[in-house]
Amino acid sequence: MAKATGTHPATRFGGLALVVGVALLFLASLSFPGGVLLDPVDKTDFPAALESMADNASLAHLASMLSIIGMFLYAYCALTWLRLPRQTGLGDSLLRLGVFASLFGWALYTIAMGMRHFSVHLMQRGMQSGADQAFFADLALSVYASMGGIIIALVAVYPVASMLVGIGLASRFGSMNKYKLASYGLVLTGALAVINFLVLQHVPDIDPAVLLRNDNGLLAFGSLCFIIIGLGMYRGQSDLTSED
Repeated sequence: MAKATGTHPATRFGGLALVVGVALLFLASLSFPGGVLLDPVDKTDFPAALESMADNASLAHLASMLSIIGMFLYAYCALTWLRLPRQTGLGDSLLRLGVFASLFGWALYTIAMGMRHFSVHLMQRGMQSGADQAFFADLALSVYASMGGIIIALVAVYPVASMLVGIGLASRFGSMNKYKLASYGLVLTGALAVINFLVLQHVPDIDPAVLLRNDNGLLAFGSLCFIIIGLGMYRGQSDLTSED
């Protein structure tokens, strides 16, 4: 089993960024209007979701901003993986490809959060005195529906990125430990998410809300794996430490 060594600052900050990013995204998911805690609604009912956000606009803006910050922290950590010592074999190449795929997916998510910001703003504009409420509501709905398309693109990208990163990180460990298990957890998360996405595409009889809950559960498990890996980086696990 690899031992902890002196931690390179880039690794330490990357691990901390990953853990904090997971925490921010978890906090955002809990606090977002229309979610599990505040005014829950069916996420596939776009008008109801917009109404919930408009009624709690400040909190909706805050949750979206926390999500964006969390994505940037994820990205910072991923960039530190590119600084890990090069290894021979396919694993190193898959890790690097997984990093770029992850950055693309997180960029999609950031764009989606920006669109959510804008849709909430449009709903707020419609509530102002003398505003054409129907016009702004329709405009907000069109932006929100387009955001759904971006989210679908993310759902298609992140499972592949998760598997690539998981395989790449796991290949760095010579023996089994909790960090290698967490890396394989990312592979499992990605594989199950691919199946969930294919079911969403080809089995229309299943309620989309069920598949959305499945995806959220997989994201939660993947986030736990990220926390374990991030803590390993922060503590100086040698297989996860940058060389410069």
